[in-house]
Amino acid sequence: MIKVLFFAHLRDVAGVNQVQLPVGEMVRVRDLLDGLGPYVPDSLIEVLRDESAMVSVNHKYAGWDALLPDDAEVGILPPVSGG
Repeated sequence: MIKVLFFAHLRDVAGVNQVQLPVGEMVRVRDLLDGLGPYVPDSLIEVLRDESAMVSVNHKYAGWDALLPDDAEVGILPPVSGG
């Protein structure tokens, strides 16, 4: 299973704090976009499609091409701007 955690306004859009997904065909972080479909609103998938959200895999920042190990914990965070 892959645990996906949503943070900040992405959690509001998702309507849930987290979901558990079966690994199935998911090899890379970007593969989660297809796997999330049954668990979250389409509006969240649309927001994530541009891949501007930041992701972490097992508590380390990663890119959308990062490999997903078995039992991964993936955090999805909105883009951060400084000031």
